[in-house]
Amino acid sequence: MVKLQIKLSKPDDLTLLNNAASAMPFDIDLSSGWYVADAKSLVGLFGLEISEPIGVRLYTDQKQAQPFLDKIGKMIITH
Repeated sequence: MVKLQIKLSKPDDLTLLNNAASAMPFDIDLSSGWYVADAKSLVGLFGLEISEPIGVRLYTDQKQAQPFLDKIGKMIITH
């Protein structure tokens, strides 16, 4: 499992994140406070509080996660 935190600067980042997650063969969960969303569900992403850092869990190893991390690189604040 790969864990990191991201910061979404604008609502368009939700679409970019969703598109990147949907292209991956593994599950990705996002958490904001008590709320947990599937990164592949655009509807679920709209429940996130984007003014705060968001926790990300990738259910894969670092090597398989790298293409996703490359796509969302500008959003990552801790890895």
